[in-house]
Amino acid sequence: MDLLLVEDSATDRMVMQRRIERAFPGEQVLIAGEAFEFNEMLRHENVDVVITDYWLGWGDGLSVLQRARKRWPRCKVIFLTGNGGEEVVAEAFKYGLFYYMLKPDGFDNLVTVIKTALETKLREDNYEMIASVVGAIDDGIYGIDAAGKVTAWNTGAERIFGYTANEIVGQDAEQLVPANLRTETRRLYARVMRGEGIAPFETVRLRRDGTRMSMVLSIAPVRIDGAEIRGLAIVARDAADLLAAARGAKAAERSAAAPAIAARNR
Repeated sequence: MDLLLVEDSATDRMVMQRRIERAFPGEQVLIAGEAFEFNEMLRHENVDVVITDYWLGWGDGLSVLQRARKRWPRCKVIFLTGNGGEEVVAEAFKYGLFYYMLKPDGFDNLVTVIKTALETKLREDNYEMIASVVGAIDDGIYGIDAAGKVTAWNTGAERIFGYTANEIVGQDAEQLVPANLRTETRRLYARVMRGEGIAPFETVRLRRDGTRMSMVLSIAPVRIDGAEIRGLAIVARDAADLLAAARGAKAAERSAAAPAIAARNR
């Protein structure tokens, strides 16, 4: 991961650079002490964390924040400055500031804050990658929270159920369940929320137009940082599609075996 240090004071820049490079030996540390150097750094393909002073001889941290976030929308920007009032800080957070520290005490906390910023960025990158993979899967995949509200909805779920993400996210997931199956479904959800494993099972769910569909569901717990269960991830497969796929596989096996069978019968 790449870090960018923006600081016009040579002394402060040297102190911070040494601490950063000592704490993160495997990361690339880019340095910008002058405006032209910062402009050059903006050509860099990716920067994960920017550490900047607020008062710069050639500009200010708010401008650095805005330009950095425009160039790298998900980068984390940290202010480490000798001054800056509450209005400055409030304005900076509006533009996505990650953290704010005052010199000289902030020097001691710099490494810890950068580590947190890098971990946050990495976690967000992983979430985005997972979301991209989930979004490309044909199976219907959706999430619900502990209160039973839909929290996520992929394109496969849109195809199977007929709801767009805008229509269903935030709504009660029970609208997908026929009335006669809701009590049983609540029990299953409660078991998974307690950490119990449940094998995939065939059931019935409702499409947006009210039609009933036979489906095979898989339910898994969603854990935060690998610990507390905060919700459920549900994979819905059209039972008719699974049956058709199974029939196709059997037909393919028969076709592949036909020459050998014919040869034995000669």
